[in-house]
Amino acid sequence: MKLASLKQTYGDVSSKPAGAESDEYYPSLYLDEKQIEAMGVETVRVGTEMAMLATVRVSSMSESKNGSRSMSLEIIEAGLKPKEKEKDAASILFPNG
Repeated sequence: MKLASLKQTYGDVSSKPAGAESDEYYPSLYLDEKQIEAMGVETVRVGTEMAMLATVRVSSMSESKNGSRSMSLEIIEAGLKPKEKEKDAASILFPNG
């Protein structure tokens, strides 16, 4: 599976909303308390990067005459965990050091 950055800038699609701190934005997903508890997520700080694995179902797919496409997904099941930090060469060569 290929991970790709989903970052966009407001200039790509529309004007920057009032109060936006940055010109960048990402797709977002809202989870309620029951869903958070089901995934076993404890308290996390805002800004914490986590890895998500999910099974989804395509609920809609559209393509416009100009060739742009959009897709909606239903999340069937998902799990979250803290994002693993990439190991540097020294920690790989000397795991106990």
